[in-house]
Amino acid sequence: MSTSTAVTSPSELRLMPFGRTDAKRIQDGLWEPLWRGERALAQVIGREVTFRDERGDPIEVHELLREALVEAAQAEELVLDGYIAPALPADTTGLESPPGMDAVMSANEMGRQMLLGGSGRNERREALITQSARRVKTPSSSPSAFIAVDLLWLDGQSLLDVPLLERKRLLEAVLVDSPIVRRTVVVRPPVEQWFAQWHALGFREMTVKAANSRYTPGQPNGDWAIAFIPKR
Repeated sequence: MSTSTAVTSPSELRLMPFGRTDAKRIQDGLWEPLWRGERALAQVIGREVTFRDERGDPIEVHELLREALVEAAQAEELVLDGYIAPALPADTTGLESPPGMDAVMSANEMGRQMLLGGSGRNERREALITQSARRVKTPSSSPSAFIAVDLLWLDGQSLLDVPLLERKRLLEAVLVDSPIVRRTVVVRPPVEQWFAQWHALGFREMTVKAANSRYTPGQPNGDWAIAFIPKR
């Protein structure tokens, strides 16, 4: 059964866990910094905004964040996968994606890149998955920020069976960046030019997701992985 037929309403959606795949095995990957904060689903229906954690339980956030998400949304109904972060860096250089997903060079054009190697990579991968599972709570008294990484539902339509690259393009079209609502940076190889900038902004891990991957709510996906950002 396809995932789109299994989920018939936004309230049934759940976060998709990362798989335990070695990052270098993912074909045609999209690369993003791994945000620190509480991963959450954000649902916008008109001017009503709700946040849910990985169990589907409500998350309380500051009203200013809810209002900012309503203003950022360019659709009547959408559900986003993202992170509630304590705050965005004052300097966001290195967090802006190249202009338009169509303008990003493909992995086939640039050649396949090998990220993790040498002994101990399995242990490092297990440690990263464990770290990503720890939730960093953001007090509801703080406005905080929301960083959208995926779009799962749009105006009554499930996008779970839509390839990730197309979901990213749709996300770019229906969510406008603001001071506390952002879309995450997404890049394709060569990615080494971004490592120093991401390190300087405090990121230590990144995600690699297959451009053709689908979204499987509540079920780990082998097309998504977490990796350390090399110090270069």
